[in-house]
Amino acid sequence: KIRSSIFLFSLVSLLALAGCGKKGPVRPLELPLPAAPGGLEVRQLGQRFLVSWEIPATNQDGSPLTDLQGFRVYKMKYDIAQECPECRDTSVLLRQVDLEYLEWARQIGNRIYMWDNGLEADSGYQYRVVPFTRRGRNGAPVKTRRPYLAPPPAPSGLTATGLDRLVRLSWDVAADPRQGVEWLGYNVYRRNPDEPFSPYPVNHERLMESNYEDFGLENDRPYIYTVRLMVRVMGQVIESAAAEVAEALPAPGK
Repeated sequence: KIRSSIFLFSLVSLLALAGCGKKGPVRPLELPLPAAPGGLEVRQLGQRFLVSWEIPATNQDGSPLTDLQGFRVYKMKYDIAQECPECRDTSVLLRQVDLEYLEWARQIGNRIYMWDNGLEADSGYQYRVVPFTRRGRNGAPVKTRRPYLAPPPAPSGLTATGLDRLVRLSWDVAADPRQGVEWLGYNVYRRNPDEPFSPYPVNHERLMESNYEDFGLENDRPYIYTVRLMVRVMGQVIESAAAEVAEALPAPGK
């Protein structure tokens, strides 16, 4: 009878604890992780790729992202004739981009830009960008891929003439002698003497003629220009290497 009473008391005690909802120690809530970067893009300019993406502003749960440290960029080479390059992921870490020390990248507004070279013609490349926090925890990744194709020849004969608040540019007509290449036009890029070229051309639409006038500039301030030919090959838009630069100084009375 004593053993039965002890057993019954123990059983009642266990049921009482279960009824109180105490199921063990409370586990701490996991910190939210960054959402995937947006707008991942790879552009071919000459013999290099310009990889860019948007900085995420929120975590995966929609809360504000306040502890973003940077991004890990992974790269994978694949055969463009392969039907399923993602079936065997051999990505390796290409670069770690720290937002507090942008040694290998450049930030313009809410977007990160990074150059990649050492590419081989007729090969494809996949890029996977992973955000990480100050504690080193990875967020959601984003990836894209594109083939690297031989670029068209760069335009030649670029000249720049400074006038009153404008620069007049001209260059030799460029063409790609290969068959199956669609000619698309030109892009003009500008920089100040102490800055790199912007990733954005100054022209809002592709230029169909081999000349351009850049208006609204400051007089007595030097500007440096280059131009690239744009073509479409195998469905991919490619820009040539940059033409040799030309410099001009707008001035009143010219």
